[in-house]
Amino acid sequence: MRNNTIEFVDSSTQLLPRIDWNIRFFGAHKQTVPSNWLMTKESHHAFEILIVLDGAQETFIENEQFILRKEDILLIPPGFEHINKCISTKSMTYFCAHFDIDEPSLRMKIVKNCDWVYEPSNPYHSRLKKHLQRWIDILNEPDLSFSKAKIKAQVVLFELLEVLVDIQPLNIDIGTNQSMTTAKYAKEIAEAIKRAFKKNVIEENVDYTIHIQPIIASLGISPNYGLEVFQKIYNMSPRTYLSDLKLQEAKILLQQPKMSLNEISNRLGYKNLSHFSRQFKRWTGVNPSDFRKKANT
Repeated sequence: MRNNTIEFVDSSTQLLPRIDWNIRFFGAHKQTVPSNWLMTKESHHAFEILIVLDGAQETFIENEQFILRKEDILLIPPGFEHINKCISTKSMTYFCAHFDIDEPSLRMKIVKNCDWVYEPSNPYHSRLKKHLQRWIDILNEPDLSFSKAKIKAQVVLFELLEVLVDIQPLNIDIGTNQSMTTAKYAKEIAEAIKRAFKKNVIEENVDYTIHIQPIIASLGISPNYGLEVFQKIYNMSPRTYLSDLKLQEAKILLQQPKMSLNEISNRLGYKNLSHFSRQFKRWTGVNPSDFRKKANT
């Protein structure tokens, strides 16, 4: 039986914080591309950090243009659409990595404070470059075992995260900075809703309910303010955004003929098939069975 006596910690006791998060490193690569190289529009569910090692790159983030030259560093938060293009007359060499962390307050702190581009004159540039170079050095160790490379790469990631937590925004254009922050908040709310939805779908939770305001609050944002900035950026409410996620997932699942309608209904969190069918018909004008027949013909 567990001892129910209360243990007191005196004022001389020092405790490190409990850690309960997942930090993911999705890999990195170094590449030399020709002058006509273009990476079509994309967005990631993770952070992307990139350094131009030689040449020049044009980047559009949410239709805002940035020119990156040798040693410039680009940091793109999750969910932001971007296009990268080589604008060198010959070629360009770059290194980039993707990583993510599921601890909401830390993730939001990085999202809120990071700038898009860090030039060599930026006071944080040298610290960022130091850790990116350490990743590059791992690539240059041909005899390094796969297991040891993974450990060394993660050590670098932890130290890079420490730098990112220290960063304070240096953008002196208040209007631009406020607009950027609003967009970042809205994107992070969208990513958090998407993560909550995907988690329930993957775990096949039945009759789950996703509550929007607690998700926004978990990011350290006032729910009312979060609803306001989300509407401003996406021109829809977070609840409508969640409905769109459900609709897109429903369409994907309905194209899998071996999955029953009841199973799809459960995966999407509906109490019963009739509830799902009514909602799907409101979305599309047809019931799930008819949609499945048309999709699979």
